[in-house]
Amino acid sequence: MPAVALAERRIVTVRGSGSDGRTQTREEVSALGRALAPAPPTATTAFRAMLVLAFPALVATVTTFFEGMQQRNASGEHQPDFSPPSWWTTGHPVFPNDLPTGYLGTGQGALPSPTATQAAAPPADMGGTPAVLVVSFLLMALVLGLVAGAVTLFVTRRRRLAGRPRAERLWNQAWYCDRCGTAHFPPTAGQDTGALSLADFRRTVWTAGGYGDLAERYRV
Repeated sequence: MPAVALAERRIVTVRGSGSDGRTQTREEVSALGRALAPAPPTATTAFRAMLVLAFPALVATVTTFFEGMQQRNASGEHQPDFSPPSWWTTGHPVFPNDLPTGYLGTGQGALPSPTATQAAAPPADMGGTPAVLVVSFLLMALVLGLVAGAVTLFVTRRRRLAGRPRAERLWNQAWYCDRCGTAHFPPTAGQDTGALSLADFRRTVWTAGGYGDLAERYRV
């Protein structure tokens, strides 16, 4: 079986779509080679999808974070400060409540009331967080979730494939009949010596490795 699997692999070189004339070398495995594989692929589709989604989410996180910091700094630079100096409030603890009400609210250049100043200030000026910055935190949580999910899938799959050496020992003893398209085990393998379809052969080998349930997910 190893000779058949090796023969079903080939290295191909393809030219890129750009005008620079670059070429790319990759390995291609035929359908027969994939059907006779002793184990499923380590990286699943969900694992690849999580990594692909994590990259644009990370870029969006960095962009929104810096934009939110710029908005926060800008709001802090243009915030008017109408509070009296510390030496005045210390010497006059009841300021500005000791001034007449008409003086506080009338006349050109009158001091605005503390309530009006607070109402006019945007949420970011009162020590709040800009909405863009909040979005960046949510995106960061999304990135961490995607990366954690991808790592969990990868580690779980590697643990499930820990019995692959046992499956490969059985796989190495089998042979493939190209004329009838079936697989066979010798009597020394301890298995049925009859002809097996590719699906049955895969299930037998993968069961020896402890991950026979994956044979239904990765059908021939």
